[in-house]
Amino acid sequence: MGLYKGSYALVIGVSDYKTREWPDLESIPSEIRQVASALKAQGFHVKKVMNPTSRQLKKAFEDFIDQYGFDENNRLVFFFSGHGYTRKGGRKGYLVPTDAPDPRSDEKGFARKALNMSQVMFWCRRIEAKHALFLFDSCFSGAIFKVKALPSHPPHISDYTARPVRQFITAGSAGEEVPAQSIFTPLVLRALRGDADVDKDGYVTGTELGMYLHKRVLHYDRGQTPQYGKMKDPFYDEGDFVFQLASSGATVSRPAPSRKTSLSVSANVTGARVLVDGRSVGKTPLEDKSLSPGPHRLRVEADGYDAYEKRIRVESGRAVSLYVDLSEAAPSQGRLFVETTPGDARVRILNIGPAFYQGMDLDPGRYHVEVSAEGYETEKRWVSLSAGEDETISMRLTAVRVAKPAAARPSTSGKNRNSLGMEFVYIQPGSFMMGSPSGESGRDSDEKQHRVTLTRGYYMQTTEVTQGQWERVMGSNPSRFKNYGSNCPVEKVSWEDCQQFIRKLNGMEGTSKYRLPTEAEWEYAARSGTTGAYAGDLDAMAWYRNNSGSKTHAVGGKRPNAWGLYDMHGNVWEWCHDWYGDYSSGSVMDPTGPSSGSIRVLRGGSWYHYAKYCRSASRHDNSPDHSGFAIGFRLAFSPGQ
Repeated sequence: MGLYKGSYALVIGVSDYKTREWPDLESIPSEIRQVASALKAQGFHVKKVMNPTSRQLKKAFEDFIDQYGFDENNRLVFFFSGHGYTRKGGRKGYLVPTDAPDPRSDEKGFARKALNMSQVMFWCRRIEAKHALFLFDSCFSGAIFKVKALPSHPPHISDYTARPVRQFITAGSAGEEVPAQSIFTPLVLRALRGDADVDKDGYVTGTELGMYLHKRVLHYDRGQTPQYGKMKDPFYDEGDFVFQLASSGATVSRPAPSRKTSLSVSANVTGARVLVDGRSVGKTPLEDKSLSPGPHRLRVEADGYDAYEKRIRVESGRAVSLYVDLSEAAPSQGRLFVETTPGDARVRILNIGPAFYQGMDLDPGRYHVEVSAEGYETEKRWVSLSAGEDETISMRLTAVRVAKPAAARPSTSGKNRNSLGMEFVYIQPGSFMMGSPSGESGRDSDEKQHRVTLTRGYYMQTTEVTQGQWERVMGSNPSRFKNYGSNCPVEKVSWEDCQQFIRKLNGMEGTSKYRLPTEAEWEYAARSGTTGAYAGDLDAMAWYRNNSGSKTHAVGGKRPNAWGLYDMHGNVWEWCHDWYGDYSSGSVMDPTGPSSGSIRVLRGGSWYHYAKYCRSASRHDNSPDHSGFAIGFRLAFSPGQ
């Protein structure tokens, strides 16, 4: 479609709930297939996810946004069908994954598992694509919307398509139940076939869709009240999402100055072929082509686009001008992605010849996938693939049991290596100025300079934890950049994920010593005796926005600091032990941060961020359950543990 560079849809259905308190929704699988098909017909590339757990639901959103959300000229659709729920008197709305407990008996467990709409709001602001539309065939509070007076008639498309927007439509409001047989989804499908085109201009806008669904759902079910609106943000509430019903055109007829009967055709695609009555007459832009008076069959076509066809009548002595907006043709193939555990497992498709690669384009059909790896049992599975659909499957191999290696013995000086090959260097106790001086370029207000004394030495991992190390402990690899090698830092791990890793590693080695460094330990080690913004030449020591090529890199590939630590600047942000809080105004000894809080400390900057965020004193924070493609960690431990 001429208004957008790319069109992508994430379609999620939850029909099979693990707890009996949430009734199964048996109609959802067929409805999801119909929605995916309708969006493909609209030119969308569709990624479909069925019955996700809490972790899989969050991952589906994050992976989709990482892949498609940062191109300004894309349009994105998010469609969720399943149970919704509202807490706190209508202030908090949730999407319910397959493993969420009943909130009436386990409210805390539910809040941990369900997807809070505040997280969706966070993703909305993070997305850089111009237009994003969220459709929820669920019932929960609509308080996330901008509930200003909406027009009785939709605005003209040309007024709003150029402006960013985040639009939401839900099947019902708080306290209403989703019927087992959806009314909302069939009406969405009918709307996209043209029923919602209120002003008959060949387009359905997000506003028109919301108005149509609100009216039509109430017509069928007075107990279900669709909610629609835009995000409460002045930067994202002035545009309008646009669906084009088909390749469309606008015709203007005017008197020809020369009394010559003629046809002019322009299009959003330069070089499109123009045929009149089955005969080629030129390419767009076509200007003042002589034409005999009377009826004609016009066709405009281009490779990769749906053809536009129309019957026109040309009066004698008139010049007819036509603008045609061609829609991109729906893909004829699908793409297959196979997530494996371990991440370096070999993937083959047994019933075709070509070697497999991630995102492989395949004709619609069934494919026999085999995953194998040394030390693991081979697994095979049949997969069905549809045209225009991204199909992602996860295959976890069972490891052949081997004897557990003996734990390495720590020393009190020099370097230490454990059974996973993690190398640690001993950091001597000492004193330093933590924070930044008032004149440091890029400084933030939370970097108040103060003296810190560390009375006890400790061991610091020389590199960030790698994907390979994570996978040996956890059995999976959550990283976005897993295709760049197992020696790249693991990312997309939350603070809570790190604690789980630490518990498992401690269990493997028969110890309790491993932990995250405190924020003071981290900055002391990063500075390695220096007092400037960086511990040396940043380009020589760090992968950051100016040199990373928009990805992580293998750990230890840049110059270490004076104490033998790599990537303390850049590559990935690193979690620290501490809750985030204000620094002390005076000198402190062995600080460990506030005793409580809601957000944890991150340090070091990343491949994605500018130089100022990689400074030794730069502080960042996030909630303990947050993970992102620029967030990792390294370990520490104290001697004698």
